[in-house]
Amino acid sequence: MATTYSTNIPNINLPSTYTINNGVTGYTTSWAQPNSHFTSSNGNPVMTIPHGGDKVVIEEKAALEVKGKLKINGVDLEERLNTIETVLQIPTRDVIMEAKHPKLAELYKQYMYELEKYKTFERLKGEDK
Repeated sequence: MATTYSTNIPNINLPSTYTINNGVTGYTTSWAQPNSHFTSSNGNPVMTIPHGGDKVVIEEKAALEVKGKLKINGVDLEERLNTIETVLQIPTRDVIMEAKHPKLAELYKQYMYELEKYKTFERLKGEDK
């Protein structure tokens, strides 16, 4: 009958492979290292969680896709952006229609150009308040 031994190993910095000798047989085990680097299916880095840190780092070429609501300090981000667009009177673009009808994209560019021109004139005249 085999004898089972258990021990409490203190929280010390152990190498990835550590050998424990109990006087009778040698025992080798691999200690799990914290996985803080995440890669895509093709091996590119996507996200890192620094060990001991309190933030998540999204890599430069990675994309974050949220399916559902994204709240920052309890405020719905999509709702906040919609409010900002309404207050700033940013026209809503329909990229699907613009792809079908290139004239729409051209008209949007013309509108934005003219709008900025008039705003610049008002700023120069001091009427922008």
